[in-house]
Amino acid sequence: MNSLTLKDKREQLKIKAESLLGEAKKESRKLSTDEEKEYNDLCKQISDVDNELRALNNKLNNKETRTMTKEKFSLLKAVRAIANNQTLDERSQEVVDAGIAEMRKSGQSYSGQIVLPVEERANVQATKATAGQEIVAEDKLNILAPLRNSLVLSAAGANFMTGLIGNVSIPTYSGSTVGWAGEVDAASDGAGTFGEVELSPKRLTAYVDISKQFIIQDSVSAEALLRKDIVDALSNKLEATILGAEEGDSTKPAGLFNGVTADTAAITFADILAMEQSLEEANVSGNINFIASPAAKAVLRTTTVGGTKSDIRMLMDGNEIDGIPTLVTNGVTSKGLILGNFSDLVIGQWGAIDLTVDPYTQAANGKIRLVVNAYFDAKPQRANSFVKKILA
Repeated sequence: MNSLTLKDKREQLKIKAESLLGEAKKESRKLSTDEEKEYNDLCKQISDVDNELRALNNKLNNKETRTMTKEKFSLLKAVRAIANNQTLDERSQEVVDAGIAEMRKSGQSYSGQIVLPVEERANVQATKATAGQEIVAEDKLNILAPLRNSLVLSAAGANFMTGLIGNVSIPTYSGSTVGWAGEVDAASDGAGTFGEVELSPKRLTAYVDISKQFIIQDSVSAEALLRKDIVDALSNKLEATILGAEEGDSTKPAGLFNGVTADTAAITFADILAMEQSLEEANVSGNINFIASPAAKAVLRTTTVGGTKSDIRMLMDGNEIDGIPTLVTNGVTSKGLILGNFSDLVIGQWGAIDLTVDPYTQAANGKIRLVVNAYFDAKPQRANSFVKKILA
């Protein structure tokens, strides 16, 4: 039936129902048992017609607006489906397929049930809505931008390269040299030295435990919190590795403090100046910053410049050391302090974010574990762009 036929049917049913009530009212009596049964049946038929009309209208509206709007992807909904051994809905599967395509393009494998493209966007189409407003269907997973923004290294100016494919070789150049020579003397070779820094994908893994009560939430804030937890897990691990002291290998990048021996004497202002001198002598310029651990900050904020109790100037004043901006993060190795031009640090990222939904490991605690896998590497383009100390 079309909407006109349904509306006409509903009107005829309403007339019959009102007629029954009108007759009883005219005779100042209640409905008889048969009349009440007939009236209730008419009311049910009217309700059924209303439901048919609503279903028809919804179908027509969905058909008209299908190109205007697109269901937003919900990570919580996808996790809930996997945890309950259900099939992903069409939109979730579409997003996962896009993530799988990113993985294949970058040459990486995946093992999780949910593969999130780092920046997925729906086709944007604009049409005029009935109220005259423009409706634009746009959906960004918005994983990579918060990940980058949450890194102190990014704030310090590190280069963040995304969407890489295979191993990446970044050229380096030591710079040209010139010299004086006599009028007829042969010129010396002033060419600089070319080199390269190779980045290769290394699997970064972390996990997030969420309660079963949490995954049944449908609010925007719950969705945002889950995405933030994933971003924090990745960024904390990535930064702790880059600013750590471990030796690098085929599975992880070397920490910038690898090979640095801890000081045996208390730090002085002369040590700070020596760090600055090392960069200047290596002709390192640009966006120079200090990055310190909280433990190093505590030492610097309680050590005077002059080394005497009467001197009220501390090595670290506010957010600066000797006027140089200083960032603080737990990612730095204990009592670590590094000075450098962080635009000479390159962080590479490959493929998508791979999520494995594990409903068993934390089942006794009423939780679901999300195991997060991503591919990164990080190396300085110039080793002498950084000076490091581990304070006593």
